[in-house]
Amino acid sequence: MNALVVAVALGNLLVPLNSTMIVVALPALSRDLGVGVRDASWIVTAYLVAMAALQPIAGRIGDRYGRRRVMLAALAYFTVASLGAALAPSLPVLAFFRLQQAISAAAVVPNGLGVLRDALPAGGRGAQFGIVAGATGIGASVGPLVGGLLATIDWRAIFVINVPLALAALLLVRRGVPVEDRARPTSRFDLGGAFGLGILLLATAWWLSTLDSAPDLPRLAALAAIGVGAWLFVRYERSRRDPALPLWLFRVRAFTAANATIAFSNLAMYGTLLALPIILGSSLVSGIVLTMFSLPSIVLSPFGGRLADRIGARTTTVVGCIALAAGVAPLIFGVSASIVPLVAALVLAGAGQALTFPSIRLASLDVLPAEHAALGSGVVSTSRYFGGMLASVSVGVAFAGGGGTTALFALFTAAAACAALSGLALPGAGSSTRIVPADPSTSTS
Repeated sequence: MNALVVAVALGNLLVPLNSTMIVVALPALSRDLGVGVRDASWIVTAYLVAMAALQPIAGRIGDRYGRRRVMLAALAYFTVASLGAALAPSLPVLAFFRLQQAISAAAVVPNGLGVLRDALPAGGRGAQFGIVAGATGIGASVGPLVGGLLATIDWRAIFVINVPLALAALLLVRRGVPVEDRARPTSRFDLGGAFGLGILLLATAWWLSTLDSAPDLPRLAALAAIGVGAWLFVRYERSRRDPALPLWLFRVRAFTAANATIAFSNLAMYGTLLALPIILGSSLVSGIVLTMFSLPSIVLSPFGGRLADRIGARTTTVVGCIALAAGVAPLIFGVSASIVPLVAALVLAGAGQALTFPSIRLASLDVLPAEHAALGSGVVSTSRYFGGMLASVSVGVAFAGGGGTTALFALFTAAAACAALSGLALPGAGSSTRIVPADPSTSTS
């Protein structure tokens, strides 16, 4: 494994790690800063919302001005932001530096994947994309454990631990990522479009994060405003020569399918991960069960990527989504008191996720020109986050209403089935990977 793959994998590990390890430290953090846990939880929500909204913009900037350059700047800024969060004397200061973490992390993921796509030969990227997907799974899975251990010392250690990890990633990027010879663009950067896209995605992510409470007039008005904003954004971007979000991307059938597939599959996976600890109650049992869900995804992701290289993203993704649906479907009939059948079902679901995640990532980048790889990766990451937000909302609504879990797991099974259906539009083995012109100006938008 070369320094390039390790650098991208480490950057992709940092992002979910910082999403999950702070959650278990909220009680200690809130006591130390003299605020309620509910108020402190906004540092988690703000991170997720910002990550969901900013990755396409960060990818576009990297495509335009150099992905290596953006990654180095982002990792350096992430280090500074982590130190600021560790030293924060109050919740507002902590929230500010937490937002800076999200801004820099949003630039690391899409540009890292864009660099990986450029550096590796077509038909041989799958295993490396699988390694990166496995690192993402490790970050999400070990986050609560690492956070819990560090919180017993001091919650600030959760932010301090980021410093050596981010510096190691920065050094690996400097060593392993080739220096780009990217000419300065002749057209002006679409600053208005980038700003508008950020506001639109932030508003959408925030609106989704509030759906677990009863609908009210302000929220309905906000939804209407988001709809109007989306219409105005599309009109504006169509008038730009070099838009922040080229709308022709979504005319690429496979790219649109990849976004739908990853959103549906993450709804099923993340919703199951959130619901099971609430149902099981026991922390020990929950830990065992969730480990058995995550472990196949971590271990088998490189195999899933290699399989996508061999038989095509379409077959790998569809089989993976069917396995995910088959693993979640038994939970519709209740979570068994016996841990054995539950673990068996979740191992199947986790194996399905291992096939799905790297192949979707691979397909979404292969069908776009190289100059839009980081932007495409950012859009797919945003779709993934939106799927996770829908899962969180679904779990919140189900348990707040005091109802059973039959409908909840039926929803997650249906989401996995929808992911399999949308996966049918991904490229098969031997399909052309350059199905759009390299110069977007030759495409009408």
